[in-house]
This record gives sequence, structure tokens and C-alpha cells, in this order.
Amino acid sequence: MLSADVFSPEGLFGSPQALLRVASVYLLRTNRAPYRSIPPERGFSFLSYPHLVLGDFNLHHPLADPCRSISEREFTISTRYFDAAFDLPYHLLNTPGVYTRFPFDTISRPSVLDPAFANTALSPLVSS
Repeated sequence: MLSADVFSPEGLFGSPQALLRVASVYLLRTNRAPYRSIPPERGFSFLSYPHLVLGDFNLHHPLADPCRSISEREFTISTRYFDAAFDLPYHLLNTPGVYTRFPFDTISRPSVLDPAFANTALSPLVSS
């Protein structure tokens, strides 16, 4: 996980908000709970200023990819991360079903592995 703070004394995105934190998260699969290298509570935290969390989560969840058949285990793992985000509250910026990963082979299907989340302080500044 890598975070960067962007500061502009004049404000960002035409708003008076002077600070934005951008976090890039890359989750590796592990054999131990929570079965990803970064627990959900590390990826998402309450901040009063705008926060964008994005990256390669290596998670499948029906909110991001509604057409995908998701196993119960995948759903259980991914729900912990999506629930952690929504509880703070963060909003999923991805358009459901719009793929972010395209396989090189013709056997695998595209998927949504790279969600982006904005906290409530950032949401009003995002138009699309």
C-alpha cells in the first residue's frame, strides 16, 4: 500500500478543500485470514478530508462485477473489504460490470479487480 498526500493552498478541483490523500492498494493472496496481504481496516480509514483508495484488490464482488459467478469463499473474502469501505463510508466509483482486467488468453473472461473508492469528503468533487 502506498499513499500520497496532495496539497494545494488554493484548493483542489475548484473547491476550498486543500488536501487529498490517494492510496494505491495491491492485495496479494495469502493462505491465512483475511486471505489477502492487507487487512480491510488498513486499506480504509476515517478521514475528514478527501481520500481516494484504488488499486489491484484481487477481489471479486457482485457490486463491482454483477454478471460474474462468485464462489461463496470469494464473496466472503471480498465482502469484508467492501463492508469496511461502506461502513466508513466510502463509495464505489467503478461502474458495475465495466471491466478493469482483460486476460491475454481467450479462455479467461475479463473481470473487475481494480475498484476505486472515494470517501464522503471526496464524493462531491467527483462528477464521473
